[in-house]
Parts: sequence; structure tokens; C-alpha cells
Amino acid sequence: MSLENDPITFAGLEKRQNDEAITTSDLSYTPNIFMSLEKIKELDEKYLLQNYAKMPVAFQYGSGEYLYDIEGKKYIDFLSGIAVTGLGHAHADLISTLQTQADALWHTSNLFFNAQQAQLGRALVELSIPGKVFFCNSGTEANEAALKLMRAFGQKFRSNKTKIISLRGGFHGRSFGSMSMTGQEKIHDGFGDILGDMVYVDPNDEDQIMAAFDENVCGMIIEPVIGEGGVLPIEGKYMQLVRDLCNEFESLMVVDEIQIGMGRSGKYFAYQNYDIKPDAITLAKALGGGFPIGALIIAEQYATVLKPGTHGSTFGGNHLACAVAYEVIRTIESNDILDNVKKMGDYLFTKLILLQKKHPTRIHKIRGMGLLIGVVLNEKVLARPLITKGLAKGLIFGRASDNVIRLAPPLILRQSVADKAIDILDEIIAEI
Repeated sequence: MSLENDPITFAGLEKRQNDEAITTSDLSYTPNIFMSLEKIKELDEKYLLQNYAKMPVAFQYGSGEYLYDIEGKKYIDFLSGIAVTGLGHAHADLISTLQTQADALWHTSNLFFNAQQAQLGRALVELSIPGKVFFCNSGTEANEAALKLMRAFGQKFRSNKTKIISLRGGFHGRSFGSMSMTGQEKIHDGFGDILGDMVYVDPNDEDQIMAAFDENVCGMIIEPVIGEGGVLPIEGKYMQLVRDLCNEFESLMVVDEIQIGMGRSGKYFAYQNYDIKPDAITLAKALGGGFPIGALIIAEQYATVLKPGTHGSTFGGNHLACAVAYEVIRTIESNDILDNVKKMGDYLFTKLILLQKKHPTRIHKIRGMGLLIGVVLNEKVLARPLITKGLAKGLIFGRASDNVIRLAPPLILRQSVADKAIDILDEIIAEI
């Protein structure tokens, strides 16, 4: 697929730029680069909902694999905004596209045709499965749309099927529907009864999944790599079994590619590492390279399940988001990013296995896919204190369950930067 010579033009933009401008210069935004961390924390605690346990740092700008805080300290970013900034920070092509589109048109709503949306939809379908695309603003919204797709399919096309299966440890979002599909009690706790007819099974357990399927199942949602639940890859034979069971019981197979998709596995979509084709795919995170956008790709044969008026989004697929997301794909295509992911993924795995051998009482195993890697610590070792130590030494990473370090560096990762990160991680683990 070649996208380099397929630009969106901005006809009439030069004329519009010569029109009389309406300005509010007295209200123009100027970043306050001199605000101290203490002041930021004070305002945060006073005015923002305290639903995150934030780390004691505020970033000012980024470049490639690096972030810089408000005091000028440099950090290697091995979190990528939770697998969002796949092309790193301040990528020149994304900045150029964002600025050009921002100067032309931001939003008109889905009541009108949209060139940027149509172009991005074509690219996603050509890269995945023949079908149609629905655009939204986040992973949660993409999975909420997938939930409605499965339920509508079961209600209207398959005699009132309502049951949805998902994996324990999986994560599909924070809205009530996507939360209900998430097989983690801590996500459900405190909100009363979740949606009914949700069934959770242990990942890679063939007996459980075969027992869960019956004539009432309208669909199953599955992450090829369980992200929040420990960076746990799904086995190939299990993925094939899910596909076979969905076929047998006339149920939809939805693959959640929100964290692992858009190149992080070494292919555009992680399901492409298995010999299967899903009925629907959910996307977000790295799709916009840091700009909010989500998508649901639906196979052609199920594209009429969600009819006009059954689902929608005011902001979803606006001109600005789609222009940036298309540029993300064009940049991946034209810069051999997927080859770099395979190369650097293998390199990191090798280095981390050597680290495990060096610290066998602290590191239990290394697992993951591509550039989404979990360092599984021994049970008594907690990941969160290590994150704090990493910040102090200039390395940013996350966790995926209590004792699993999550590494999700940018897809543009260079070997020299990877080596620096491994050296810091070595120091941190040695201090346990």
C-alpha cells in the first residue's frame, strides 16, 4: 500500500487567509513555562478530580524517544503515553500535517461528507479486513460501539442472542458498557450491578472457553496481548479456537487492538500475527499518534448491523483527527517503521532475558509482543516503587498489574536509546 502521493488539498485556503481575521489577542494562549511543579500540584489538587495517582513530575516538551520536565531534566520515554505516541514526541511530519489542517478546517460534524475521514477509512480497510469504519474519540468509545454491534447482531440477526464473552485480566474501557466487558473486579467495584450476560474466562484456557460458548453468545471481545492485566500474549491455538467457536455458534469475534495495534506488534494489527480474521477490530491510542481518535472496523458482511440512527459521535472522525491519523499511517508506511519494531522488539527481548539471568531472584520472566513487553517480577516485588526509582534516574515506564513492569517505547526506538534504558533498568532492579 502506497500513501505517499495521495495528499488532501486545501482548495480556497489561500483566498480565505486573505480575509479579514477575527482575533481575541487579549485572550490568546501562551504556555506558562515558568510555573513550578509545586504550583501545578496546588492547582491540580484544588481544581481537578483526584482520580489518578500521579507521579511527581510535569513535562514541558518532548523530542523523539525523550521527554523533558519543567526543570529541564531529560527522560527516556518507555511508556509512550500508555502506548499512544507511537512515532515519538514532536514528529515533524505529524506537526506539519496538524498545522496545515488546523489552519484549514477542524470540525463540521458527521452530517456532511469529510475528505480526511473518507481517506483514513479507506487506508484502515486496505490494511485490515474488507469492511466499513466508524470513527470516535477513544478506545472506550470504540469498544462501546463494538458492544452495541455484538448486541444488535444478536438481537436482530440471530434470534435474541445477548451473551458476550471476554477474558479475565483484559481491559476494554471505563464507560459502563466497556467496563462491563472488562474481566477485572477492581474495575467493577463500587458501581453496583454491571451489564448482564457478561461471561469471563481465563486467558489461554481451552476448556473454559469451550464451556462458555453456547447458542446465546452474540460475540467475544479479545485482546491479542492482554495489556493492563500483565502484558500476556494470547496463544495461537487459543486464538484459532476462539475463531472456530465464533463460527460454530454464529457469534462475532471482536479483536481489541487499542493498545497493541497500529504497529506495536510488528504488524499493523496484532491479529495478523495469527492465522485468523476477526469480524471487527477496535482501535485508538497510537492511531492518532497522540491526537485523540478511535475507530471500529466492521467486516463487510456485518456492516449493515448498525443502521443509520443506531450509533453516532459528535466529534468522532473530525477533519483534524483524521488528517493526523492518516499521516501516522503514511509515516509508518514510508519509513519502514514496522521493520524497526521487529528489529528493536527482538533486541529488547534479548537484552531483557540477559537481565533476567543476571537477576533470577528478582525477575520471573519476560513476555509480550513487538514493542509491548512485560517484565514479570517475582511475586514479592512490586512494580510501582520501581517506577518511582526509574523517574529519579531518567527512565519512564509503567506497570501492568502489581508485579509486572510494562515497557512500551516509541516505535521509532533506536538501539542506542534502548541500551541506555536497559542500563537504567539494570540499576533499578539491582537495588531491589
